[in-house]
Formats: sequence, structure tokens, C-alpha cells
Amino acid sequence: MNDSTAKDVAIPKVAIDWYRSTPWWRLASQSITISWRSTHIVLCALALLLTELWVSASHRIFDSESAPIQSWITPSGGINPIASQWDAIMPDTFLSVWQHYLNPMFRWLANPSVNGAADCVASYIGIIAIWSFVGGCLCRRSIVELGTRMTAPWADSARLVRNRWQSIAWSTTMPSGLILLIALGPLFVGWISDIPSIGVWLAGLLLIPVLLCSIGIGWCAAITLFGFPLSVCSIVTEKQADAYDGISRSAAYTFQRPLTLGLCVLAAQFLGMIGGGMLSLVLTSGALVVQASFDVGSFSSLSQLESVWSPILTSIVPLLITAYGFSFFWTASAATYLILRLDVDHAEFDLIDMDVETAPKTLPELPKKNSSEPVAIEENSAE
Repeated sequence: MNDSTAKDVAIPKVAIDWYRSTPWWRLASQSITISWRSTHIVLCALALLLTELWVSASHRIFDSESAPIQSWITPSGGINPIASQWDAIMPDTFLSVWQHYLNPMFRWLANPSVNGAADCVASYIGIIAIWSFVGGCLCRRSIVELGTRMTAPWADSARLVRNRWQSIAWSTTMPSGLILLIALGPLFVGWISDIPSIGVWLAGLLLIPVLLCSIGIGWCAAITLFGFPLSVCSIVTEKQADAYDGISRSAAYTFQRPLTLGLCVLAAQFLGMIGGGMLSLVLTSGALVVQASFDVGSFSSLSQLESVWSPILTSIVPLLITAYGFSFFWTASAATYLILRLDVDHAEFDLIDMDVETAPKTLPELPKKNSSEPVAIEENSAE
């Protein structure tokens, strides 16, 4: 072959589409950019304020004598000047947000009492009512954008979540209610053990079948602990999904693919720390510049300003940073749901209920009865 002929031969270039080779990578990388949008962070900040007020009021009413509850908002403590120390506030990680939602239950399990049970139930009423809507909206927008690469309008997302709000709440409360129902057995046996003479012997005999029921309690508890974000994602993703569909899918994905779920949680933990660190750096830097400029023009420091605005001003940045952690939690849960659904049901990412209302097709007009001549029926142009 001549050298001139070899030079004219076009050599095809081979490029690797990493998104097709590793479809999970696009979801993981895009979760950070979706979660730190201002609308998502502001919505989570408002939900955090409502949750903090509700949980604090419930604790004061039902269980004020116990230890103080853990705050949902990162304590501020002021922002240190640049000259002394740069004290950046890190947001809650993926597992930390998960722990926030489960804290009322574990708090009661650590110190069970009647007042504590009332506090736990009242707290979860507010938590489920607030975050079933907020989490549903964030999951819906995240799933549509991750699956179809299109941004879902807020109005359409809020309308769909409002119509399925009850199903989202029931998907979380039904496993918890079943746990409470099964827990009545040990409660009844505990009362029997107080009977003189034969109470302890009879209670020990009855505890054998009760302990066998602990398998069901553990199963329902696992669905509640690990599956509640997946059930929310299922209800806002699938067509005409309800609470039973959300529970069944979350249980199937959790127990059929535990390794995949664990890897997704570890990836979300790592990516959340990266995105949260970048957002904390941006917000803390801006707040430090504002504080330094204020200190130059004022006789007192912004963190030492004796005014009703001082605690509010020093809490804005920590609130926004904490809100990012919750925003990322729901976005990462949406990405995890799409990955698990692809692995279990082999459903593509873009297979999403877009909730589009189609107008019904009209039927052709029937001929009049009094007409003597046959009338031809024209076919509907829509068909």
C-alpha cells in the first residue's frame, strides 16, 4: 500500500459514553446540583422551622420533665471573625438526616414511658404532615429531572403531591401502626407478670409466642427505618401509585438488593459531604465578609449586637446549611430509587408518570331515525 493512500484513510474515533456505561454516575453527580438550588434549600429551611416549633411544643406539653430534645437546626453560636478563626459549619450528612427523622422513636425506646409515648406520637404527627409534602415535592422534582433531564414545574409537582399526600403519609404510618399493634402483646404480658404468685410463671410462658412475633415487629421496623424515603419516591413516580404500592416497592428494593442499597447510601454520604462542604464554604465566606464590613462601620461586633435581630441574623447561615442536608437527602433518595428500580424491575430512568391529562376521544354522530336515506358515518379524524 502506498504511503499516500494510507494517509487518506479515515481512522474512526472511538469515544466512551460514560453515562451509558455507568448510568448511576449521572444520577450521583447531578444530585448535588439539584439539591443546592435556592428554591429547594428555602423550602427545606421553612420546613425545618415548622418542624422545630412543632416538636418543641409537643415536648413541652407531653414530656417536659425529661431531658431536652435534639434541635433540628444546627446551633449557630455566632460566626468568628476572619482574624481569629474560620469556623465553617458543616451540614448534616445523609445518615444524620436519616437519624433526625428517627430520633423521636429511638428517644422513647431509650426511656419508655406513657408521657414519652404521647410525645413521640404527637411529634410524628407533625413530622409526617410536614415532610410528606415537602419530601414528596423534592422527590418529584428530582426524579423527573434525573430521569428525563427536564425540570418539573413547581405547580405541577405540588399538585401531584397534594393529590397523593394522604398515600405518602399512610405509607409511613401503616408499618408504624402495625408495630404498635403487635407491641400490645408484650404490654399485656407485662401486666400479667404483676399478678402475685403465678404472674411471673404465666408471663414467662406467654412470652414464648410473643417473642416469635418479634420477627414481624423487626420486619415492619426495617420497612419503616430503611424504606420510608423509597416509598415516598415510589408514590410520586409510578402511575396511580398508593400507599400499598409504596410499601411493597420499598420492601422489595430494600430486601432484594441490600448490597446495592448500602452502596448507594455510602455514595450519598460521601457526595453529601462534598456538596455540603462547598456550600458551607460559600455561605460562610459571604457571612464573614458581611460581618467584617459591619464591624468596620459599627462600634460593636455583629455577633455581639444587643438587639432582637442578633439571634436571627446569626442563625440564618446555619439554617441554610442545615437545609441543604435535608434537600440532598431527598434528592439522593430519588437517585437511589431509580437505581434500585432499574436493578430490580429493569425499568428505565425515564419511565415516569408525567401526570398528563388527555382529553377523551369523541364518538361519531349517529344518524337520525327519521331520515329515509342512509347516512354515511364519517370516521373521526382523530382516529
